Amino acid sequence: MDNKDAAPVGDPAGTDIDRGLRRLPARVMVLILLSALGALLTAAILETQAGATAYIIGESHWSKAQQRAVHSLYRYASHGDPADLAEARAALQVPLGDRAARLALEQTPVDVAAARAGFLQGGNAPGNLDRLIRMYRGLSSAPYFRDSVRLWREAEVEILQLVRLADELEAQQAARSLDAGEVLAYQRELTAIDARLRPREIAFSRSLAEGADFMRHVLLALSASVFLMLCAYALHVMRKTLRRVRETESEFRMDFHQSAVGMLKLDRDGRFTQANEALAQILGRALQEIRALRLHDVLHADDVRLDAKGGIDWDRLLEPGERRLLRQDGDVRWVRWTASVVAANAQGADRVFVLVEDVSDAHELACEIAHQASHDELTGLINRREIARRLGHALGQARGFAGRHTLCYIDLDQFKLVNDTCGHEAGDRFLCHFASRVAAQLRRDDWLGRLGGDEFAILLHDTTLEEAEAAMARIHATLAEASFQWNGRAFGLNCSIGVAEINDAAVDVDWLLRAADAACYMAKEEGRNRIRCYRDSDPSLSRRRHELEWVAHTQLAIAEDRLLLYAQRIVALDGGDRLQYEVLVRLCDREGHVHAPGEFLPAMERYGQGMAVDRAVIDALCRHFARHPAELARVDLCHVNVSAQSIADPAFLDHVNLLLDRHTGVAQRLCFEITETAVIANLDDACRFIDGMRARGCRIALDDFGSGLSSFGYLKRLAVDILKIDGAFIRDLAKGESDLALVRSMSQMGQALGKVTIAEWVESEAVMAQLREVGIGYVQGYAVHVPCPLADLVLVDAAAEPA
Repeated sequence: MDNKDAAPVGDPAGTDIDRGLRRLPARVMVLILLSALGALLTAAILETQAGATAYIIGESHWSKAQQRAVHSLYRYASHGDPADLAEARAALQVPLGDRAARLALEQTPVDVAAARAGFLQGGNAPGNLDRLIRMYRGLSSAPYFRDSVRLWREAEVEILQLVRLADELEAQQAARSLDAGEVLAYQRELTAIDARLRPREIAFSRSLAEGADFMRHVLLALSASVFLMLCAYALHVMRKTLRRVRETESEFRMDFHQSAVGMLKLDRDGRFTQANEALAQILGRALQEIRALRLHDVLHADDVRLDAKGGIDWDRLLEPGERRLLRQDGDVRWVRWTASVVAANAQGADRVFVLVEDVSDAHELACEIAHQASHDELTGLINRREIARRLGHALGQARGFAGRHTLCYIDLDQFKLVNDTCGHEAGDRFLCHFASRVAAQLRRDDWLGRLGGDEFAILLHDTTLEEAEAAMARIHATLAEASFQWNGRAFGLNCSIGVAEINDAAVDVDWLLRAADAACYMAKEEGRNRIRCYRDSDPSLSRRRHELEWVAHTQLAIAEDRLLLYAQRIVALDGGDRLQYEVLVRLCDREGHVHAPGEFLPAMERYGQGMAVDRAVIDALCRHFARHPAELARVDLCHVNVSAQSIADPAFLDHVNLLLDRHTGVAQRLCFEITETAVIANLDDACRFIDGMRARGCRIALDDFGSGLSSFGYLKRLAVDILKIDGAFIRDLAKGESDLALVRSMSQMGQALGKVTIAEWVESEAVMAQLREVGIGYVQGYAVHVPCPLADLVLVDAAAEPA
């Protein structure tokens, strides 16, 4: 047998096959590794996209919180409402939390727990916390992302400025009422900060998106490389043509079906020829069902454009923009619509290719922001800002068409009782219950809004003052029949209502609100739970308007430093020549007329502004002593009156302490006069103030002693140094024995307790003799000294001193 044609041992072909078989496990392992690498790259792409999305969502929370803080501080600068300050501080916690997270991630070692807490405070979803931390640690120095971090740090500088402004505004509001110029300056600074932050916020999101896009492209490139390597290696034994066909088909299916953006193909009649899963999700339908639909079935009727023949106007529908798609459940989804024509091939007509991106969340967010800006969060009613806007519109109607509307100002009578006895949750429910009850009684064209707190406003459209009074009487009667139930307790829906007509006589929106508020205030003063109409001829309303004018004049005088310090000497009956006086206050108007305190102080205290006057006086007195150090050294005691409102507010005590820290040596020369009625009404607050001031070296005088007939029981508890006997006992001292007996008993009590006694309203030498006889130590009144400007008293006393 001839064996020359047989394959010899060690044949190369067999060797290649064996070698291929031996390499097969290694080749399979390479395929697995390449597949795993591709999966890892895909996961990295998804994680990068998810991380960027989480940061963009976090930036949205950051931006909204920053804007809410700016708006709240803007309102707080105007009105000084503590709720606005609280809202601003709460909003600032979001960017401050993100800042804390960033700082925790940049320290060595990284504090992951602090970073999680910071991001959580920043309003980020708990599920995104680890993703945010991983992305920052891994990509904070990467291209684009480092720009995002830089913008983040720059924006935090502005946030810290907002924190500083909040603290400064709080201190300023606590110290005194801001004037219009200061308010405008703060508001401009807030606006400037907001204007600087907006570009950074946009740039941050853009940089982050570009960074994510950059990383996505890099990772996609790497993934594509791995994929190509995988395909080249796996399909090495396959035909080159088949490999290319399959690669093209795979890429097309991935782009079309796995795209996050909805894709749709239509013919010219609007019939669907192809759609992807993303569009099916947007429409809430099965993919097979979509292919049987037409454009009219899913596009909102208002967005379908028809030509003159009733067909689809493709020229207009091809324009990019936003459209509304109808889901199967009837819901409407807003989408960004981008359409283009695909030229016909040999087998068919033109097709229209449409990209559909769901932007419903952005629309919903915009609507929510607009709603929040004009509505009260608790009750859902329009807020004060929207009320003012609508009142301005109603006022324009009244002027332009000689029509009449009516504004009703409502103040609840029992809201504080509900809050104090049942808690704030019950108070909130009470407000909502009241609002729903009132809203149910209004006509279609009328509206109800919440001004703030327990105050509401109603506009009765096309209604005269008399008609409005009758309508509110009906509502009042309906409310009287209802009640609010909480934990077995029932509270009436009592309220006081002020009614003001909106007509040609109305000056502006502020005037309207003040007029209705004045009428409501009179309703409260007359016994509450009643209706009062504003009429110019009403004397009580005129008196309230006059008081409000004095409040405005006094606030302006304080802002313009037109409160004058006067003084009246206090003289020792033993003949001592020590300089002691009481500081009095006068108001100088813009025309130069000087007004006594009886003209403006009652109005200020009536409307809770007594502390503003007290602060202005003590501030001016400290400035006076700073300018005249020789007088400070010469004066024995300077008396300053303090109102009950100042005693009850810890902020006033803090303010005085700060002043005394800056003006050393003043405390030992000060004596604060507190009225007996103020002490009795605020005993704990009075004790806190007295202890605080005496600890600084100040002395305390109990003013109008004896007027309340209850002082004696409190003297043991109050650490006062001086008793100023009420002038009502001194004025008629020479007319009878009863007053003299009372003054003698007060003098003896003062001596027994080691208190200095001062008699006020001393107007004759005879009275002075009687006071000396009963043991009174000091006297004050016109018989001793007529009040004069403080500067004049200083000059006279200095001139009287021996050379």
